[in-house]
Amino acid sequence: MKKLTTACALALLSICLMACKKDQHEKAENALVGDWQELNLTGITRTLKFTDVYQFQLSSGDKMGYATRFTGTYQIQSDSLKVQTNEVLSQEPGKPVVKTNPTFMLYEKATFSVLGDTLTLKYISYPADAPVTTVAKFRKGINIDQGGIIK
Repeated sequence: MKKLTTACALALLSICLMACKKDQHEKAENALVGDWQELNLTGITRTLKFTDVYQFQLSSGDKMGYATRFTGTYQIQSDSLKVQTNEVLSQEPGKPVVKTNPTFMLYEKATFSVLGDTLTLKYISYPADAPVTTVAKFRKGINIDQGGIIK
């Protein structure tokens, strides 16, 4: 009887330890996942897409028909964001799409925060060859297929 009690206790302990390990390996929620539209732009639109498998897309365009799309990967650590491009598609009005494969970092030294449906990116840009701290705000898009407007 003592052996049976000991065996049951060890089995129960093993099950509890395996359950704890499973919880530790689950992914932390990634607040960046989704589609984001930049706010306060005049004459152009700019959208970001972050996926749960750490793929990234930045699309921009204007009313005249110029369009650019950067794709790549991203990494987050705490509030730090690193975006690495691996493809750029660009198109001028009336011309074919041009594909290039540069590799460079977007949003130099970026940090991010998400409050409600607003993403704030702070990063270094170089508008006149001098580093400037830049802040961009984005609103999260609602995807109908994810239960947005129609539930």
